[in-house]
Amino acid sequence: MEEVQEFDIAVIGAGSAGPKAARIAAAGGAKVVIFEEALIGGECLYTGCVPSKSLIHSATLWNRMQRASEFGLPKWSGGEIDFGAIMRQVHRSIEEVGGGSALDSFSRQGITTVCERVRFIGTHTIETSKTKVRYSAKQFILCTGSLPTFPPIEGLEAAGCDTNRTVFEWKTLPKRIVIIGGGPIGCELGQVYRRFGSEVTILLNGKRILARDDADTAAVLSQQLISEGIRIAIDITIEKVERRGDEKVLLLAGGEVIVCDAILVSTGRKSNVAGLSLDEAGVHCDEGGRLKTNAYLQTTAPHIWAAGDVTSEYKFTHVAAYEGAVAASNAVSVLYGKEPCCPADYRVIPRVTYTDPEVAGVGLTPALARVSHSEEVIDIARFPFAHLDKAIITGETTGFVQIVSLKTDGTILGAQIVGTSAGGLINEMCLAMHANLPVAEIALTMHAYPTLPEAVEAAALSSSDAPLSPCLDSYVARE
Repeated sequence: MEEVQEFDIAVIGAGSAGPKAARIAAAGGAKVVIFEEALIGGECLYTGCVPSKSLIHSATLWNRMQRASEFGLPKWSGGEIDFGAIMRQVHRSIEEVGGGSALDSFSRQGITTVCERVRFIGTHTIETSKTKVRYSAKQFILCTGSLPTFPPIEGLEAAGCDTNRTVFEWKTLPKRIVIIGGGPIGCELGQVYRRFGSEVTILLNGKRILARDDADTAAVLSQQLISEGIRIAIDITIEKVERRGDEKVLLLAGGEVIVCDAILVSTGRKSNVAGLSLDEAGVHCDEGGRLKTNAYLQTTAPHIWAAGDVTSEYKFTHVAAYEGAVAASNAVSVLYGKEPCCPADYRVIPRVTYTDPEVAGVGLTPALARVSHSEEVIDIARFPFAHLDKAIITGETTGFVQIVSLKTDGTILGAQIVGTSAGGLINEMCLAMHANLPVAEIALTMHAYPTLPEAVEAAALSSSDAPLSPCLDSYVARE
């Protein structure tokens, strides 16, 4: 009989959720093994967050160079970008962020690493794809991530198209780019390529970009993208895509024809579960192909847990890492004969689109707040960056900070920010919501002058629950 290597907890996938899960489990005293078929660090490091933000940074600097005269510097005299050099910098960023050996890090924590694909061959046993080595574990944590999806458009894949998994391998900048989908990826990369000189068209089958974000913040970004020369076409149906020589031709309902050199698809993602033989372990997916989990991230098999894109509705790196910690905490608890101890809490999830201006949010938008609360008790406080001294000084006056709270007690339901550094500014709102602080506490907190976070303070001060001053309200109450 073939020898089976035994572990307490086996983690499958080493992207964002897997390493966090493995480290938490090992810290809890479990004997842990982690499996990864590709690159440790996953989608975020190699084909997502890191390369895209490096590319965005280069495009932003290029844009600011062209605006030099606005700040009393010599007028921009023109020039051309070296796209190859930019992409080399992108890959240097990947290497530096991923610097240091994850294998050494795992080894120091007593975690065994296996760089192979695996599949279940029983409820507690998996087998590697190449070496056919078998491993058993008392608990499993599935962290296999997600894959880009393609809309059902005739000829799309045959004509040739890119996703986030291939776009960062471009060696030259396409002259004409069509982006299918107006979510964060489409908006971020669309602006980047436009700033580098490409003609960019974003095609939507809905009414607006960033459909999951607040409509007003999305409108500010939409106006900015259009002002930079990006075409945003709404309510579009693509009937067919053809390859004609080196060109790609999109045939739209209504007769319009768009000719381009590259097509970027950013219309959604699906759970990466193919080949795992989950039925052997009793793990089931929902109708959308996402792993079914309960509040503790436990799958339909009680000894198997899931974290990250493979199961989560919220496909963000920070959510994946959080879920990895939750799943591992519960797996360790069960390992020691206890009940799951840590339900996942999704009340405070920051989301950021790294365009210029950035779009960030947490909690409920005004529209969602009105679904769960009556209009009379909702307060919406807004402060524009055009009135903020720091934004005026730096010439970054686009956008606003918006806080959604309850008039009754100042409970913060959510916040939305569109503007420079919105992704950083939203963290103050996340902390306030996590700590259950009312909006008045932000208003009473001294913020340094002149800084962008003062916009958060100013929005809080304009809410209906804000005190007149740190002591005036209490003085009036005593009278």
